[in-house]
Amino acid sequence: MDKFNPNFNDTKELVKLFGDEAKRVSKLLNNGNSYDAHISTTQFRQFYEKILELNDKAQGLNEADFKIKILPFVKLLNSKVQYSFSRRNCKQNFVDMMKKSIDKVESSIELQNFKYFLEAIIGYMPKK
Repeated sequence: MDKFNPNFNDTKELVKLFGDEAKRVSKLLNNGNSYDAHISTTQFRQFYEKILELNDKAQGLNEADFKIKILPFVKLLNSKVQYSFSRRNCKQNFVDMMKKSIDKVESSIELQNFKYFLEAIIGYMPKK
């Protein structure tokens, strides 16, 4: 994930992020083989569901309230990803992608775009 550097606040960047970049990240996470995946679809969806929940809670909040009531829990996800890694439920590529993404979220619109990015990755994940 060396060259992965999401920008959830740049409209032009979002086109690439939701398209080619989501496809590339999906392939990296899956290694083209569900038995050697960097994360299972089920595990990935659990993290997506948490982002979805936080995004839903952020709707209608002003940015000051977002930074107090939601942003700390977005940042907390880094520790949950690390815990998942320590339990061998995911591999380093997933940890890197999530850390870089979570670190870029500073506003409700960036959280929403992060959610869309995860949705795009799910769309590219191989179906069983």
